[in-house]
Amino acid sequence: MSEPLHCVNHPNVETYLRCNRCGQPICARCAVLTPVGYRCRDCVRAQQRVFYADFRPTYYLVAAAVALPLALVAGWLIPSLGWYAILLGPLVGVGIAEVVRWAIRRRRGLYTWLVVCGCIVVGALPKLLLSLLSLLFFAGFMVHPRGAGYYITGGLMSLLWDVVYLVAAVGAAYARLRPGRRV
Repeated sequence: MSEPLHCVNHPNVETYLRCNRCGQPICARCAVLTPVGYRCRDCVRAQQRVFYADFRPTYYLVAAAVALPLALVAGWLIPSLGWYAILLGPLVGVGIAEVVRWAIRRRRGLYTWLVVCGCIVVGALPKLLLSLLSLLFFAGFMVHPRGAGYYITGGLMSLLWDVVYLVAAVGAAYARLRPGRRV
C-alpha cells in the first residue's frame, strides 16, 4: 500500500480515508457518513446550504401568522379534554407543522421549527396562566379545608393537562420540522 496521508484538519493523524466529493484526506473524527459515502464537513455544509437557498425571512412571518391562530385555538381546547390531551397533543403539533409547511410551500428554513414551536408555546400560555392563576387564587382564599382541597386538586389537574399538551405538541412539531430531517 501507499504511504499514509495526514488529515487536513488534524495534521498529526494518519489516515487512508478521503472525502468522496473533494478528495481531501480526512480522519475518522472529521468524516461524516452520508448515503453516498464519507464526506468532509465542508462538503456536507456546502450541500446543506442548497437546501435553504430559496428560503426568505418573510416565510418566518408567514409561518408565525399561520401557526399562532391554530396554536391559540388548540391551546385552549385540547388541554380541556383531560386524558385526550395525551393522544391529541402530538396530533395537533404535527398538524400545525404540516399546515405551516403547506403555507410556505414546503420550503425548508433553518429556524422554522423554532417559530412553530414558539407559536405553540405562546398559544398555550393563556390557558396555562389561567390555570395557574385559578390554582393560586383558590388555594390562597379558601378557608374551608375540604373546599380548598377540591379546588386545588382541580387546579392541579388542569395545570397538568396544560403541561402534557404543551410538551406533546411542541415535541411532535419539532420532530416534524427539525433541521437535518430528510423530507
